[in-house]
Amino acid sequence: MESQRFKEARLKLRSMRKADRTRDLSSNIKSLLSEDWSPEEAFTLRCELVAELHLRGRNREAEVLLQAEVEREPNEPFHSLSLAEHFHYYDVDLQRSLSNINQAIAKANADGKFMYQALGVQARIAVETQNWPLLEETLRDLAAYQHTPGNVDVFPETDFLKCIPSGVVAPDAIEAYVRRVEYLRSMNYSTMQGARGEKA
Repeated sequence: MESQRFKEARLKLRSMRKADRTRDLSSNIKSLLSEDWSPEEAFTLRCELVAELHLRGRNREAEVLLQAEVEREPNEPFHSLSLAEHFHYYDVDLQRSLSNINQAIAKANADGKFMYQALGVQARIAVETQNWPLLEETLRDLAAYQHTPGNVDVFPETDFLKCIPSGVVAPDAIEAYVRRVEYLRSMNYSTMQGARGEKA
């Protein structure tokens, strides 16, 4: 649970950002990080700092912070996923992004969180690099994945499906994933609450 002091600090940051979108707030966030916070609050502030650095094009500094999160919690899939997204969208290097997403998937297999999200990122990278065998494998993994309600994740994503050229992957791989997504939608599946609590 966030403290009142933390809520006020974040509200102040939002107000400063709204007042001047061009203002670099990284020094303000660093100053906040020098104070005592709960582990969850400190992590949220570090995420705020990474987002601010990305916004200002300071990608190398953002990378250092993201790598520090991996070192802080080496078994947490979210941190490797964040690094993969960093190399996907900011300091673009799709091979490094793919390397980090592979790590995220391995950790998600053990941890149970963020598997849909990690596989979705891998699917997008596979499309962008035209790695069709990897894409087909990813689609089959997405179709087969059995998520446990309560494990933090996104709902399985489909935006990349429209980007797949005809004939580059087996049609049944696409069809199986589409059926899976439609099934989950039909039961109004929530990754946090499930559908009446069962595994899906």
